[in-house]
Amino acid sequence: MNIFAIMLVKDEADVVKSVLKAAETWADKIFILDNGSTDGTWEIVQSLANDKIIPWKQYFGAYHNGLRADVYNEFKHLSKPGDWWCCKLDADEFYAENPRVFLSKIPKNCQLVAKKSIDFVITKNDAENCKFSGNFEADKKFLIHIKKKCWVEPRFFRYRKGLAWENNPDNHYPPKIGVLAKALVPVFHYQFRSPQQMQKRLDIRNAAEAKKQGLAFRHVKEKDWHELLHNDEEVLVFQNSSAFFESLPVKNKIYQFALKKLLLRIGIAMRVYQ
Repeated sequence: MNIFAIMLVKDEADVVKSVLKAAETWADKIFILDNGSTDGTWEIVQSLANDKIIPWKQYFGAYHNGLRADVYNEFKHLSKPGDWWCCKLDADEFYAENPRVFLSKIPKNCQLVAKKSIDFVITKNDAENCKFSGNFEADKKFLIHIKKKCWVEPRFFRYRKGLAWENNPDNHYPPKIGVLAKALVPVFHYQFRSPQQMQKRLDIRNAAEAKKQGLAFRHVKEKDWHELLHNDEEVLVFQNSSAFFESLPVKNKIYQFALKKLLLRIGIAMRVYQ
C-alpha cells in the first residue's frame, strides 16, 4: 500500500517544515502546489525536496479546493488500485495516529476516510502571559488549549483505476468516490499558532476577498487577531491520549445513508463509477 499526499500551501513559513517532516514518516510521496507564497514558504519546500517531498509548481491565481485535482491528475499514474491518496494535507496539520497503520485497518468495502480535527486555539490569557515568537516549534509549548468540539472532514480516498477528479471548486475529492468509513483519523490542527501568524492569516484572506479572489474565505469576518482569541470557558486543556481524542464530541457529521452506501457499492462493483 502506497500513500500519496496533496498539499496546497501559501505563506506558512513558520510551520511548513515541521508538517512536511512529520508527513514524510508515513507518506510515500507528498506533492506540493504553492499558491503564490511571499514569505519564504516555497523556498523552504524546495530546500526539503527529496524522493518523497515533491515541490511541483507555483500557482498565482485564486485559491479553491479544485486545484488539488490538478495535482492528482499530474501524478495519479504512480498509483495502483488499493493505494490511498490524502486529498488534503494542510500545512498546519499533524496526524495523531500514523495514517499508514490507521488505513490498514479500514474495511476493503470502504473508500473514503474522514479526519477528526482537534483544533488548537489561543486564549486571551495565553496571549497576555506567553511570549510568542512567531516560530511554531518555539511556540508549540504555549499551545495547550483546544476547541470543545471537533470538525469532521474527508481526508483520504482509496485509488482505483479510471478514477476521475475534475478541477471544480466543489470537488474537494473525486465525486462518487465510494463508501465512508466509520472510523475517524485524529488530526492535530494548528490553525492559530501565534499572534503574528494569526494576523498574517487574516491579512491574506481579507486581501483575497477584496480582490474578489476569496470565494473560499467569505466566512472570514475578522480583521484583527485579537478577534480570534478565546475565553477560558470556551476551551479544553489538551490531553495527548487516544481516550481523550475519542471522548471529544464532533461539531458536524458526514452522513451516508444505507441506501446511498448500497448504491455506491453496486456502482463501484459494476464499474458504473470508475
